[in-house]
Amino acid sequence: MTDEINLKPGNTPTKETVVLRTKLLPQDIMEVLDKKKTSFFGSALRRPKPDEIKVDNPQLCLEQYIFILGHYEIDFNRNVSYMIKVDPDVVEVAIGAEKFPVLNESGVWKKFGKKMKQGVGITKQNLELNVVENAVKSMTDSMYFDHNGLDTTFSYNTNSDAVENYAQKTLDINKEHIRRINLTDDEIFSRLFHKLKEILKHDLIINHEEYVVTEFREIFVPIYETKCYDKKGKVAIARIDAVTGKII
Repeated sequence: MTDEINLKPGNTPTKETVVLRTKLLPQDIMEVLDKKKTSFFGSALRRPKPDEIKVDNPQLCLEQYIFILGHYEIDFNRNVSYMIKVDPDVVEVAIGAEKFPVLNESGVWKKFGKKMKQGVGITKQNLELNVVENAVKSMTDSMYFDHNGLDTTFSYNTNSDAVENYAQKTLDINKEHIRRINLTDDEIFSRLFHKLKEILKHDLIINHEEYVVTEFREIFVPIYETKCYDKKGKVAIARIDAVTGKII
């Protein structure tokens, strides 16, 4: 049977570090906020005036995403049943060199059980064969995780024009404002492993299995964050994507 024991990957590449290039400066972010800041307060019927909203200077943060790509292969046995239609006068079935008697003297299935179809003109009967299959499955899949450790999608471009040339230097400069995922590498490997195995049934006997991580990457996305205040003292946190300029 399948088990819940985590299979550690037989091969793990060195984690690649990528930092997306910040395309917007703080002054660009203030221009975006000047146009959108009133939407953080009030309702559609009553918005505060722009001069009633105070905005702090935006702070650049780097939020970590993790990408993992892996391959899983399993050789296993499974119990299955095949239904074979035979004529009513069949008394013996030969499979390979072995012969299986179908009916005993009392007219009852000796080894397999008989299911008679009811109805006019139906002359076949079903012979159920319980067998053990040996099968091999190969699966490849990937996952992205955000800095909260949640499975997510990722829509950013990571080609050479979109990333910093000196990733570690950028991380060192912004080390006080980095938000990292609260998962160990082993926990990330385990998440992908269980995703790869989830399509398999649980009544399997595993002969051999292999799990390999083929890509492992951390990607830091620049996000500007600031606080906005209305005249009543209410506070709204504004988050702006430093790559696209969109409020998130």
